[in-house]
Amino acid sequence: MQKVLPELYEGHAPITLQNAFHDALEALEEWKEGNEEPLVPVDGFNVPISHVFARMSACTDLLPLRTRDVLETIIDKGSFRASGGSLYADGAKLVMPLCVELLTLSLLRPSASLAQLHKACVDA
Repeated sequence: MQKVLPELYEGHAPITLQNAFHDALEALEEWKEGNEEPLVPVDGFNVPISHVFARMSACTDLLPLRTRDVLETIIDKGSFRASGGSLYADGAKLVMPLCVELLTLSLLRPSASLAQLHKACVDA
C-alpha cells in the first residue's frame, strides 16, 4: 500500500498535512455519533481523520489561528489553554481521545443492512 500522508521532517509538517489537519478537525466537528469515521482528501486519496491526527501528534509547528479556532469549538477553550497548547501536536493529542470514542461507537453500531434484515425477519 502506498503511503499517502507525508512524513514530518524534524518535527515539521508540509502544508498539505497542515491543511489536512484543519480539514480533519472540521470533519471531526461534524462527525455524528454512530456514523463511520470521516475521510479527508490528501493528495487525491481519502484518508481517515484518525490517521491525520496520529501523524500530526509529533508536529512541532505552531497552530494557525483559523485552525486553533476550529479546535477550540471541539475542545473546551479553557482545556486547550490550560494544556498550554499552541502546537499541532498539542491539538492532535487533545482530539485523539474524542476521535477514538466516536470510532468505537461507530464500530459498535450494527450496519444499516443488518438492521434492515433483522427488521424484515421480525416483521415477517
